[in-house]
Amino acid sequence: MFNSENIKKDFPIFENYEKKTGKPLVYLDNAASSQTPKQVVEAMDEYYFGYRSNVHRSPYDLSEEATEAYEGVRAKVALFIGAKTKEIIFTSGATIGVNMLVYMLERYLKLKKGDEIVVSVAEHHSNIVPFQELARRTGAKLKIIPLLGTDLDYEKAEQLISSKTKIIAMPLASNVLGTIYDVGRLVKKANEVGSIVIVDASKAIGHMNINVRELECDFLFASGHKMLGPTGTGILYGKEDLLEKLYPSFFGGGVIEKVSVEWSTYNKIPTRFEAGTPNVAGVIGLGAAIGYVEKLGIEEVRKHSKELVAYAGRRLSEIEGVHLISEKNEKKNIGIVSFTIDGVHPHDVAEILGRDGIAIRGGHHCAMPLMKHLGVSGVCRASFYVYNDIKDVDKLVGAIVKAKMVFGK
Repeated sequence: MFNSENIKKDFPIFENYEKKTGKPLVYLDNAASSQTPKQVVEAMDEYYFGYRSNVHRSPYDLSEEATEAYEGVRAKVALFIGAKTKEIIFTSGATIGVNMLVYMLERYLKLKKGDEIVVSVAEHHSNIVPFQELARRTGAKLKIIPLLGTDLDYEKAEQLISSKTKIIAMPLASNVLGTIYDVGRLVKKANEVGSIVIVDASKAIGHMNINVRELECDFLFASGHKMLGPTGTGILYGKEDLLEKLYPSFFGGGVIEKVSVEWSTYNKIPTRFEAGTPNVAGVIGLGAAIGYVEKLGIEEVRKHSKELVAYAGRRLSEIEGVHLISEKNEKKNIGIVSFTIDGVHPHDVAEILGRDGIAIRGGHHCAMPLMKHLGVSGVCRASFYVYNDIKDVDKLVGAIVKAKMVFGK
């Protein structure tokens, strides 16, 4: 039985917030960043207070313990997403992960004028701006997959993908609409033309089962802070045969094999891509976050989100002037309910709700092309995770009714 009240006890911020403000915290901004359980912080403290040292550097016991813990998380991440250990690169987050990948692919693919890059209109800025810049630098053409309702227009996508398409980048789940996209369908088309497929799993990881072998994508990136992990952590997955062909995009200590004054050679994968001193504590915390999710059971986490989406959708639909923007079928929704209120700006809604300790996000959600497609300047977004429950949804609904009254709606 999934008990969010018991789970909430593992997150001190809820008790601390109520002590500080005198009101309970209803945290519904998980698509931006989740909260962190004490088990994650304790794992990081154990590193800092018990065996803090650099990794891959020295043979003394502290360094060996740190290296073992760090590499142990790499194996844990690999198992979590169905990859090989050597296919996991640690990054400081999704944005850095995709940017470093773009620079590596630019060199590997030797993109030129006439080549094509295909992305969707539903992308987070971190998965469209780097490709806009790549197209600008190389002369490649950026092609946009439109939406059909809240889902991708797959038929149009298949028409857009051609023999000139070198890269297809798409989200596994929308951070605004919540829609879980059919990556496999586009991978099948990509294989026909020899294109590389990059998946943004930032909103999906830790919220649904992910297996890169089943997805058959070439690369996948995600952040740790949206799945109970610490900020400043992320992963980049790449197929082994492709990673072997890529040249590093960051240089310095940690990635080299040999250095002379004239030239350098580089380590084997994956460490050839991890320049400098890594966020050792953060990676250890990320491993603890994965362990926490695994203990709950990823299928149970997914089931819980579907229940909250279904309930929230029903309750919000009962409020006059509230319009649901997100995917209404909970089976296809990662755990997000986005909406607008007639005559009230999303920023104002978020501010009014925030006064009652209800944390949602209002605005364009780093998805301005999607907002333009939807014909709005922004939306209100409530996003759920393991510590949320039906009572949180009821409080959200009550606060929205109150906000409408404040603005005379």
